Amino acid sequence: MPEQPLLLSPHVRKLLQKGIKHHRAGRRGPAKACYQRGLKADPRCPQALHLLGLLAQEARQYQESIEFIQRALSLSPNDPDALNSLAESYLGLGEFEQAIHHYRRLIDLRPESAVAQTHLANTLERFGDLKAASVAYRRALALQPDSAEACCQLAEVLRQSEQFDEAKRLCEQALKLDPARVETYCTLAVVLTEMKDLAGAVEVLQRAAALEADSPLVALALGTYFAKCGDLAAAEASYRRAVKLDPNTSLTHFRLGATLSQLGDRAGARESYERAFALNPQSHEIISHIGLLHLAEGNFALGWSEYEHRDSARQARRNFSQPQWKGEPLNGARIFLHAEQGIGDTLQSIRYIPLVSARGGRILLGIQTRLRRLLAGTEGVWRFVYEGETPPEFDFHCPLLSLPLAFGTDLNSIPGKIPYVHPAPELVEFWKKRLQENPFCIGVVWGGNPKHPYELWRSIKLDQLAPLTKLSGTTFYSLQMGPPAQELKGVGSRVKIIDLQSGQRDFADTAAIVANLDLVISIDTSVAHLAGAMGKPVWILLHKSPDWRWLLERDDSPWYPTARLFRQSTLGNWQDVLTRVELELRDMVIRSKTENPIVNLQR
Repeated sequence: MPEQPLLLSPHVRKLLQKGIKHHRAGRRGPAKACYQRGLKADPRCPQALHLLGLLAQEARQYQESIEFIQRALSLSPNDPDALNSLAESYLGLGEFEQAIHHYRRLIDLRPESAVAQTHLANTLERFGDLKAASVAYRRALALQPDSAEACCQLAEVLRQSEQFDEAKRLCEQALKLDPARVETYCTLAVVLTEMKDLAGAVEVLQRAAALEADSPLVALALGTYFAKCGDLAAAEASYRRAVKLDPNTSLTHFRLGATLSQLGDRAGARESYERAFALNPQSHEIISHIGLLHLAEGNFALGWSEYEHRDSARQARRNFSQPQWKGEPLNGARIFLHAEQGIGDTLQSIRYIPLVSARGGRILLGIQTRLRRLLAGTEGVWRFVYEGETPPEFDFHCPLLSLPLAFGTDLNSIPGKIPYVHPAPELVEFWKKRLQENPFCIGVVWGGNPKHPYELWRSIKLDQLAPLTKLSGTTFYSLQMGPPAQELKGVGSRVKIIDLQSGQRDFADTAAIVANLDLVISIDTSVAHLAGAMGKPVWILLHKSPDWRWLLERDDSPWYPTARLFRQSTLGNWQDVLTRVELELRDMVIRSKTENPIVNLQR
């Protein structure tokens, strides 16, 4: 609460002091009356305006608070307390950019203030700009190098940026400064869990529990540990304990909701997300996860708008000064459509390019370099922009995963022209000769990106596919790329599969191989999208709570008419899925001897 300078008249000063006494005692009505009387006596009193703004802020009347404080700053533009209060009111409204702007103004006035740097860093972190947040946290730490809290705050944002080694070092530094700080142990435990040092994480959590057995922070960190280990039941129990110990922390409800979603308890997940949102209604992450629930249920009208709160879409809006396209006529304007997540997301989304072109857009398409050759001939693209390249001038931009929102896509209006990805004929012919026209050719993918948040659940071990690969009348080919392909070296004769990794330079080769196959069997990863976009038969193996695009409880996909979905009945039970696949495949091989296998696969 601001102190009142001597420039006030004795009468006004006395009124404000009396109001502050009421304010500090929680008597809001009398406090407001004193401030209003002071303002009536001196309509140009910035202190009275600021204090009225604080009262409105405490009542969560943020817009009214902003109006009062802005009037105060118009009279006293360099009041650091008023600038801080204004930033806090903008935070209350969720207007992070305005809050950041005013915290920066405050730092210009008080560059030596570690508190101001910390407030800026916290806001940047909530805004999702982790790089800028780390810079501000470093400045705060430089101003207070003996602060265990400052070390820990920087460590946390570095953890989110996957700079685990430095995050660990900072936590250890914080513990030297304050060995009894439970928060630091919890942050270190999460860092060690991310680094897969599970034994170290357990030891740190035990030390934290010894300091404070009933700490909700310890229960929260323990939940994160169990989730990373794949023990979701234990994670749920830990998060529920954290909620019981402290029901007013948004993050705990959010983590519980995410765990329940993975377990397939969608009603429980929704309830937890809603509680998290009630405690933190400005959280983009919570809103986007609620959106994912709606999308999975096929409620696209709600889901697309909520999904716009995802980090990658907000980052794109920060990166560009040009407006994001919302579906309006383009009349020859240049529009930059850009990939924002994985290759599978890109392959799913480029079906919208003809629709954007039909609205008059001159399309610049920003895609991953591994798709360069495959998509080079995509009709309607004026120019390609690859990873690391700066796009030429454009008028609008749109993340690829925001195109369904721009077109108001629902289940009945998904662009369905299949195929829309076409491999080069010369590559198709090259791979046809290499595959040697073996009987009933099947391509297999069992692993995805190791950094995917649900990789532990969506991938299968190659050994589990062994019975499939030995079915008489079939030839299995590995389409697997990346680290999971290393499993081929250790399976020996247990798995009968031909490795094609060395011949695949990029997705142009993968597509040419797929064109020569009778069937693709894949987990939920980019090759599944590729086969679907090419109109090839593809069987997609899904864990209990798969990505939103596969919807719920159906074995087909409105995105890919040639896809069949094989879902887990219980989390982690791949054997049940593979048993059904084997039965279907046996029947299909028998029928393929007398019928067209492509026709059968698409039934």
